[in-house]
Amino acid sequence: MIKITKGEKPELLTNNADAWRDELLGYISRSEMPPQSLKNKYNQPSIKESLREESNSKCMYCESNIKHITPEHIEHIKPKAKYPELTYEWDNLGLACPVCNMNKSDLYDAACTFINPYHESPDEFLMAVGPLIYARPGQPRGEITEKVLQLNRTELVEKRVERISAIRNLVEKYENQQSDLLKKIILNEIQIEIGKDKEYSLIANALIKIIGVEVAA
Repeated sequence: MIKITKGEKPELLTNNADAWRDELLGYISRSEMPPQSLKNKYNQPSIKESLREESNSKCMYCESNIKHITPEHIEHIKPKAKYPELTYEWDNLGLACPVCNMNKSDLYDAACTFINPYHESPDEFLMAVGPLIYARPGQPRGEITEKVLQLNRTELVEKRVERISAIRNLVEKYENQQSDLLKKIILNEIQIEIGKDKEYSLIANALIKIIGVEVAA
């Protein structure tokens, strides 16, 4: 998990979110079941595309690239079941893989919330140790995020090991290279591979810091 910058609010939400919210809350106030078409108004292509752009098509929690391999879920940071007034709120929406989305479900504790990568730096709560991600000592919100989302589930660890291996191979080439020009080219490749648009960049950057290769900030 890494820090994400919230993008510009989609025009569709700018023009309609308040009206959708008021209509939804009207049904709820009358103890009536809102139509599914209204409840799902947030799940539209232009909104999902804006979420892809700001998250680099990665899950906001586990950093898996999900654009081409599985249907993304629009994540409500504060669950819409508990906070229906935030169903269409742009700042409450993110992109998540199906597994993280289902693991989190409607679990929410206002006193000890999941890490919100839009509003805080996840590395203050979580740390990468090889292919594993752990809560930092004394960070209960990090522990909740790690354990409930299962950030060390087997398939994630396997993919992170592959990323670590690829980056280590580049580092080995860099350190064994005699040509200054080729060293510069390989260093640039390393920089690209640990960029925030790449999968598991928290793990990748932690590895580079341990190895001690100097890359541009």
